[in-house]
Amino acid sequence: MECLRTGVYRSDIPVKFRLEKTGYQNLIDQVEQIMDFALKIEMNVDKALVTNYDEVKQQIVGKLEFIRDKCPVYEQEPLIYHVDVAAMYPNIILSNRLQPVAIVNEQICAGCIFNKEENNCKRNLQWQWKGEYFPLTRKEYEYVKT
Repeated sequence: MECLRTGVYRSDIPVKFRLEKTGYQNLIDQVEQIMDFALKIEMNVDKALVTNYDEVKQQIVGKLEFIRDKCPVYEQEPLIYHVDVAAMYPNIILSNRLQPVAIVNEQICAGCIFNKEENNCKRNLQWQWKGEYFPLTRKEYEYVKT
């Protein structure tokens, strides 16, 4: 996906996405590992108990191959939101739980009982420190202390 504009993409406004074929090929190559992770960690189900594992895998691979080969440019009303966090006030960031510590790691979230689409409890964003550090001088420290 290519994103050249900042702001919020709403789910009621169509947006054109340029799909990367190499990204879809990487997904196709990792389908079995992803399915195994979902069964073991997210659903706590043994792979041996799934009777139609190969059928589901082939369906997923087929859909990914179709998208990779037939849809280089895709127009859709997105189900994603792109948030320009640099323009937000700290209280909005914190009230929406956009701080980096809101998500411990992917494996803990995958096994969480609240990890459902309707809970909307996590928002993965790439974080970069943009703050500046200004230590107090001795005089400023004494002023604050008094």
